[in-house]
Amino acid sequence: METKKILVVEDEVIVAEDIVQTLKSLGYEVHGYVTSGEEAISNVKDETPDIILMDIRLSGELDGIETAEKINEKFNIPIVYLTAYSGTHILDRAKISRPYGYIVKPFDEINLYTTIEIAIHKHNVQAQLVDETENALASVYGCIEVLIENSVNLPKEIKDKIDLIKRSTDKIKNSIEKL
Repeated sequence: METKKILVVEDEVIVAEDIVQTLKSLGYEVHGYVTSGEEAISNVKDETPDIILMDIRLSGELDGIETAEKINEKFNIPIVYLTAYSGTHILDRAKISRPYGYIVKPFDEINLYTTIEIAIHKHNVQAQLVDETENALASVYGCIEVLIENSVNLPKEIKDKIDLIKRSTDKIKNSIEKL
């Protein structure tokens, strides 16, 4: 099994160093940590981690949730929140960013390890399903195009059914793109 590379985004230096050491002791590859959302986004562009552990309260302009949303817009990297905040308002905001996990500090190694492993596994399975679905959709689109090209003499109700299949396929494609 290849070593997974993790980015730690934590603004408290002592906590960040403890997390880094814990991750290394669990066998993960960690190249230190960053303390702000802006640094996290820059790091992701340069380093491309396999997973990100993100605190919610960060130094800088962006909090962890805003940072996660910006990363999700451009990159396909799973994010797990590792935070001291568990209030309903924060949790509701966090859910919108579709994290792969949410660990409340203080954490224990087993909880950290299992959450990371499940998040990485879920991300990999999801990516595989997206690829397979996109390939299947490409085949369906190809068939639809052949049907449309040869539909000149078909009855209107058949043409309507072909159009319905195309619109439904477009909806599936749009849903997949949101993942």
